[in-house]
Amino acid sequence: MKLRTILPVPFAGLAIGVLVFLLPRTQVDNELHLERLRRLQAVDVLDVQLNRLVSEARVSSLDSMTDAGTVITRKLGDALDALDHGPRSLRGLSPTLDRALATFIDSMDEKSALAYDFQARNVQLNDRLVQNLDSVPALIEALAAAAPAAQRETVRDLSSRLQTEVLTLGVTPSPSNMPQIAQLLDQLGAAVPKAPASYTEALTQLHGRLDQVLEDKNDLVGRLKDFLGRPTDRELRAVEQDYLDWHQGQVDTANRYRIGLASYAAALLLGLAWLGLRLRRSYRELDRANAGLLHANEHLEEQVEVRTRDLKRALDELRASQAQLIQSEKMASLGQMVAGIAHEINTPLGYVRSNAGIVRKTLTELRTLIAAQSRALRLLHDQHADEAEVAQALSIALAHQESLDPEPLTEDLDSLLGDAEHGLSQIGELVSGLKDFARVDRSRTDLYNLNEGLEAALKICHNQLKHRIEVVRAYGKLPDIECSPSQLNQVFLNLFTNAAQAIEGRGRIYVHTAAEADGVVVRVLDTGCGMSEEVRARIFEPFFTTKPVGQGTGLGLSIVYRIVEDHGGRIEVRSQPGKGSEFIVRLPLRQARPEAPATTSTAVAA
Repeated sequence: MKLRTILPVPFAGLAIGVLVFLLPRTQVDNELHLERLRRLQAVDVLDVQLNRLVSEARVSSLDSMTDAGTVITRKLGDALDALDHGPRSLRGLSPTLDRALATFIDSMDEKSALAYDFQARNVQLNDRLVQNLDSVPALIEALAAAAPAAQRETVRDLSSRLQTEVLTLGVTPSPSNMPQIAQLLDQLGAAVPKAPASYTEALTQLHGRLDQVLEDKNDLVGRLKDFLGRPTDRELRAVEQDYLDWHQGQVDTANRYRIGLASYAAALLLGLAWLGLRLRRSYRELDRANAGLLHANEHLEEQVEVRTRDLKRALDELRASQAQLIQSEKMASLGQMVAGIAHEINTPLGYVRSNAGIVRKTLTELRTLIAAQSRALRLLHDQHADEAEVAQALSIALAHQESLDPEPLTEDLDSLLGDAEHGLSQIGELVSGLKDFARVDRSRTDLYNLNEGLEAALKICHNQLKHRIEVVRAYGKLPDIECSPSQLNQVFLNLFTNAAQAIEGRGRIYVHTAAEADGVVVRVLDTGCGMSEEVRARIFEPFFTTKPVGQGTGLGLSIVYRIVEDHGGRIEVRSQPGKGSEFIVRLPLRQARPEAPATTSTAVAA
């Protein structure tokens, strides 16, 4: 019944979510569409104005062209930037449109550069062209004056025609009479067969000046054609067409979503009608169920009393069985811990015993040397001693000294005694750690620093960690907390042991501690095999274990969980297969004061 009450909520949320999903997709922003079209039209108008400005450039309008060209180029740059950037730009709508827009913008950039270049060169070329055109009449007059009287009239006629063509060339934007000018120059050269030197020189000057005029005019015309030949209009039409195609696709998609929305609304209405019928039937079933509950309530107290007696008896049996299992787990863990501690003590004890034997042997040799030296000194001071005897005693003392070499020998003795002292210190630290670890405390009101407890647990399980597992410590500054130190030491020993068993070969265990607002937190991470989600969900269940038969009872983490919970804390687990596990233990600063003290197990974790 509870599930049937909860199910309509996600269904209603899903229905509303589908409506929220469909409704925006049926809308098309026509205002944004018109704005983009206006921006494309503005770019087209500015492009046409720039073409017209460059095409109508004249010598008399150079200054006005410079000002107008700067204004149009700036406006054109702003318009192109609006097309390429911002929330209302064309960029990013479709790959095809992006390519067409990039091509058009590149062409416009090149065209703007050509306009600037044309503007700069136009001033220079027009100045030179005007100067050359102004000098043509004087050169033509000098040519006519230098012509012989017989051909002077012909030369004047050809010169007049040439001057007319040159003036036409100067004022026409795209002149086509350059061949006529070249032909008239050739006729002027042929009009005087045996021309005097003055005529030839005047014709050469005129020819050179007109060649320069033609060259400048060709340069201006070529630059204008190069500028006007840019396909910006065609590329802008391609951009506009690609945008219209994209917009039409958006409109088609919106229409499809509108059809889907209409179909969904119809289906939703049918579903609501069906739901109304089901609700009506459910009300009838609820009435029948309420009648059954009224009948059951009359006999409920009797059933509860019988069930409570059964549960109490089962709980007593379970507690007795659990106490026996915990004791078995305690003895098994105690055996493992004692074996590890014995190994840890035997290692330094072995080299202390070995070093003591070496020192004893060396001391015997030193005694022999000292005795020989003492005898030699005594004979040296004895006035009645025989010289041969003194010499023999000195020889024996020197021989012992050379064989022993006392100075390096004493250094070796210092080193051996230092190693022995280090081994004894290790044994002392281990015994002290074991004493702290196993301290008897039946209450949870002792003040204790968790960093010390972690170090004590690491010393106890050192035999399982050394040579293959590196422990990385990151201890924070912790306040003392109220707790049962031996029970928390049991928790940490269990976590370190499990972490070591989860690591095959070499690996690392990371131990982090930190203070929190209302307590402390301890994190134990390992680089072991990790756990699946199914295993992680059951690790705190009693008797659940993944170890082979005979290697674990499944009570270790269950006891850890109960100890942490009895201390008012909580424990969390994060793990992934192949990536290791992380246990997070959070403990309060102070313990609650229960009315009746609770009994907690002090069993050593497996």
